[in-house]
Amino acid sequence: MRCSSGKIQYDSQQLAEDALIDQHIYKGFAAHEGPQNVYECRDCGYWHMTSKNAERLPRLQEMQDSGEMRKKQQASHWERRF
Repeated sequence: MRCSSGKIQYDSQQLAEDALIDQHIYKGFAAHEGPQNVYECRDCGYWHMTSKNAERLPRLQEMQDSGEMRKKQQASHWERRF
């Protein structure tokens, strides 16, 4: 069943969070860009990403604060070049 929102559906919170982190790494989003958190949809019961939530996913925030996100983004960039 597709969600009426048209968003990608994830079976669990963990899968949605992992996908959000992967998008930040692969697409090279700045801290304030791209999806910021995940939520359980009231319509379909699956999990979606959102950029509208004022609260950033704690794991994403930690990766950005520590510099880990930037390192992973740079590594991803160089991996795609080869």
